[in-house]
This record gives sequence, C-alpha cells and structure tokens, in this order.
Amino acid sequence: MSRLLPALLSLMLAASGALAQGYGYDSSSKTGLNDRTTDRVVRLLEQGLRQCQALDPVYRYDCYRQNYRAAGQQLDRNPAYAPARQALRDVESTLSDVLKTSADPAAKPERRQGKRFAAITTAAIPGSRAAFTSALDQAATQLLRSTGSSRDHFARIASALNSNKVFLRP
Repeated sequence: MSRLLPALLSLMLAASGALAQGYGYDSSSKTGLNDRTTDRVVRLLEQGLRQCQALDPVYRYDCYRQNYRAAGQQLDRNPAYAPARQALRDVESTLSDVLKTSADPAAKPERRQGKRFAAITTAAIPGSRAAFTSALDQAATQLLRSTGSSRDHFARIASALNSNKVFLRP
C-alpha cells in the first residue's frame, strides 16, 4: 500500500501536467479515445462521489452503484473504451450484489435530486465498504494494465477510481 500511493500520485501529476501543457482534446483521434470523453467520465465519478458522500452511509452504496452505471453509460457507444466500460460495469455489479445481499427492507428509500436510493443495513456497511474497495482495486488494476494509445486515458479513469477509494476509509 505504501508503494501504491506514490505511484498513483505520479500518475495523477502526469495526467494533470499533460492537460496543463495543452495536450488536450484531439477531435481527429483515430483510436476513438479523446480527452472530452475521458474528462466527462472522470468528472462524473468525482462529482458522484461528492453527492454520495452527502447521503447517510446506508444509502451511499446505491448512490455509488448508480454513479458507476452512469459513468459506464457514457462509454457505451465508443468501442475504444470497452475495457474501461467493463471495469466500471464490474464495480456496478459488485455494488448491485451488495444491495441484494444487504438491503434493509425496513428503511424507506431516500430521494435526492430526482433520484431514489435504497438502504443497506448499518451492520453491512463494513463488508460493503470492503467489497466496494476490492472492486475498485480490481477495476483500477485492469485499467492500468492497458497498453498503447488507451494507456493515458485509462490511467486517468483509474486515478478517479483510486481517489474514490480514499474516501471510503473509515
């Protein structure tokens, strides 16, 4: 873990440095990868995390699930992002499983900004956090193993996943 943090920080700095230097959006990208799409997904993951953190902890896991679904849907029509889409869907699937196994049938759904969130039991929060963290680790690893022209784009998405993980610490 202590070796992972410096590596992640250097990845984040490299990505932000490239953007600051103007190596931005390339509308003629033949790979199908572009900064606009990658930025949209990263921004959605980051904003969604903040929105979910504003909820009571028992509702956060459904919020996270919905956020990862929305992020994956941003990539549906672009085959170049298939590995990233699959990584996000895998996280969403883990969170769906958490909700199925840990749902609190006595809790009323929470409604915020036109969305409805289901609750899990308070006792299930530690296990749910562990499952979510593990799913984020697996997804980030998948993305960081990418090669070729997708490497930078997928590393930026992996960085967003890893920053989400930091907020899950108890």
